[in-house]
Amino acid sequence: MAQVTPIQNLKGYLEPEQVERLIAAATNPRDALLVHVPSRTGIRVSELIGKGFKTWDFENRASSSR
Repeated sequence: MAQVTPIQNLKGYLEPEQVERLIAAATNPRDALLVHVPSRTGIRVSELIGKGFKTWDFENRASSSR
């Protein structure tokens, strides 16, 4: 069996340039937003997906946690 070398210095985040490249590579607006919103707000993707449309306050650029 081949020996697996552990990855060293694995970051828990992406650099801003990496985020921009992911957004640019998105094939549709939904995918771009699934990268853009968490990178700017810190929300988890699973939290973002679970939010209903009515929880967003577009005028005040906010979201309730209901």
